[in-house]
Amino acid sequence: MNDKEAELARLMFIFSCFTGLAISDMENLKYKHIQTAADGQMYIRKERQKTKVEFIVPLHPIAEAIINYCRKEQARNEEQQTVKEKGDSLVFQPHRSRSVMGKNLSIVDKACGIRQRLSYHMARHTFGTMCLSAGIPIESIAKMMGHASISSTQIYAQVTDNKISKDMDRLIAKQSAKDKETMEREAFELLDTSICKMEETA
Repeated sequence: MNDKEAELARLMFIFSCFTGLAISDMENLKYKHIQTAADGQMYIRKERQKTKVEFIVPLHPIAEAIINYCRKEQARNEEQQTVKEKGDSLVFQPHRSRSVMGKNLSIVDKACGIRQRLSYHMARHTFGTMCLSAGIPIESIAKMMGHASISSTQIYAQVTDNKISKDMDRLIAKQSAKDKETMEREAFELLDTSICKMEETA
């Protein structure tokens, strides 16, 4: 993708899918918010812009790679000081208005052949759903997403429940079709047996 702004929109969308950060939190994400645990695991510790609730989310390798990419790109434009030394530097820059960001993201979905219009809220929702599907406890997901209460996280559980229900419906439908085929085969076998007996007694 040649358009740098569209590329930034793409990176931020993917980053949100693997961290759950809302667009406002990505716009205000600084390198000082990215910390490293004793075991070497990198994570984000920050307050949500919307609720001021602190969230902690370990970095998925894909999210970590995006941060490293942004750091290197910004370092190329820095002459006096490296980005790593500037803890107050924003990870995603330069910023544009939300409307422009939305238009840039629409360039991404068209380029990828995605019919549904992409949004950063969709990316955040994707993170919550993927976490639940992976078996992560809802309490941990709430902490990672900065939800003030578990009830805010329950929507992702409902989505997963609906998917489970649909998957079961597919299984039942498949089994029903199989049972129907079995019944038809047994019926033909019974018919063949009856015909044979009739011929023997004829």
